[in-house]
Amino acid sequence: MVILASVKRAVVFSGGGAKGGYQIGAWKALREIGFVPDIVTGTSVGALNGALMALGKYEDALFIWENMSADRVFAQFVEDTQSQNLPPETLFKRLAKEVLRNGGADCTPLQELVKSMMDEDALRHSPIRFGLVTTRFSPIRAVELFIEDIPQGEAADYVLASAACFPFMKSYQIGSVKFVDGGYSDNMPVQMAINAGATEVVVVDISGGLSHQPTLRDDHARIHYIHNKRPFNNGKPGAMFLFDQEISRQNMRQGYLDTCKCFGILDGFYYSFYKDEKYKTRPQEILCNRKFSQLFSILPSASRFERSGRQNVIAHLDKTEEGPFSYRADVLSCAECAAEIFGLDPREIYTFADMTEKIIDCVHTSLLEEHADEIRNFGRVLDRGLSLELLRTAINGWNKQLLTVYAMQILLEGQINEKQRLRIWLIATLMPDVFCAALFCWVSITCEQEKGRLETAFL
Repeated sequence: MVILASVKRAVVFSGGGAKGGYQIGAWKALREIGFVPDIVTGTSVGALNGALMALGKYEDALFIWENMSADRVFAQFVEDTQSQNLPPETLFKRLAKEVLRNGGADCTPLQELVKSMMDEDALRHSPIRFGLVTTRFSPIRAVELFIEDIPQGEAADYVLASAACFPFMKSYQIGSVKFVDGGYSDNMPVQMAINAGATEVVVVDISGGLSHQPTLRDDHARIHYIHNKRPFNNGKPGAMFLFDQEISRQNMRQGYLDTCKCFGILDGFYYSFYKDEKYKTRPQEILCNRKFSQLFSILPSASRFERSGRQNVIAHLDKTEEGPFSYRADVLSCAECAAEIFGLDPREIYTFADMTEKIIDCVHTSLLEEHADEIRNFGRVLDRGLSLELLRTAINGWNKQLLTVYAMQILLEGQINEKQRLRIWLIATLMPDVFCAALFCWVSITCEQEKGRLETAFL
């Protein structure tokens, strides 16, 4: 008789401050696929979101993060009407000055919000076991607590203690003990969930580099790792403290899409495609494979730039897949490179055909006569024989859209001469994403032209 081990599911929410809306987007997707956890653990803002999940307060969490603003967190902005018209970066600078003056921001609005949301009796009787991480301050000591370990009447206090992001926020005191953010101990408490018996874990990491993909002492647990693959708030400083409605809604949308991709409901890596769109790229994969093999030799006699260009392109594509240009949706990855360079919205869901059409429209716009001199200048600079370091300095200031179009024009040549081939190798070496984008534009236009010839022949 075979006894099947029962599956115990867990959700782990990392810390990450104002990026917490991403986790609510992930929660939305988990609800849609029917993933109901037995355990939820969280650190900092992840502890707040985790408590709301354990309480089943999805609609409340949605309302909070859809309407997030600085005045909901920091006392300084509650009565400051000017703050409503300031960009998030300016709010962040003003908040930083407040921190320096007063030894930490006053988070009274956040504390009141958490206490109003925390139904402690319901949390203790929830079918979802809730746990959090905080850090005892002076001496520093990690504190991991499940709800049954938290003294009666102090659940909200320990959630706030977990989120006390010192020194940006003041430490949080419970009784005679001061606590600071749980991120100082364990910003992503996966092992805590594993130790509690979890066998399938969804990890939603919003740390932006403060945490790392989990390395666990138990290899029997199945891990679904969800994280934003591009910097939050486009890499602008202060993303952790930019409590802004529009940014929060964007994060929620991205969390939803990334979770759908993690569970195979959508295709794509940085961008999102409808399910099975990757199987619609076969003709393009064949052409790209052929072109790639023509441009880059694998022979030992290949030149330095040829070898480095090939290696860098493969390494770039390996971030999303394995191997170069086999039947595995490399063309989809190249499409994403082009989409990013031409500024397509990363929070839409695309068909392969729709993304192709939008990118080709962008290419035609870039081919306007007003850009002709700049595009021609690329070739002159690449031919100067500069060292790679000097060339890297020069190329980093170039317009990536126009450089993509320039490389695409070379690829469209019937016969590529040695000078043009060297230019392509240099671009692939220094900017492999531009090469991939150019390759996608080339194959899209090639397929479009072939389709036109077939339709003409048929008529």
